[in-house]
Amino acid sequence: MSASAPKPEDEDSHRRPEMPAGWMRMYAVVFEFLAYIGGLGYLGWWLEQRHGWQPWGLLVGLLVGTGLGLYRLLREAKRLGP
Repeated sequence: MSASAPKPEDEDSHRRPEMPAGWMRMYAVVFEFLAYIGGLGYLGWWLEQRHGWQPWGLLVGLLVGTGLGLYRLLREAKRLGP
């Protein structure tokens, strides 16, 4: 009497579903977009506090961050698209 080896389909049923690489790349692009807005917004706020450019430092930082983030987001979406 010999024990039978587990079938390949039994091994696959215990694995966790893996996330497709495209999804992970899109999460990274969204994180990059938020980092542009946050980083340049903080830089604008810092310049505003240092030089007294209120409220223009923060506004310009947020607008430039949003513009750069959208540029990178659209460029990456175009590269990943069909």
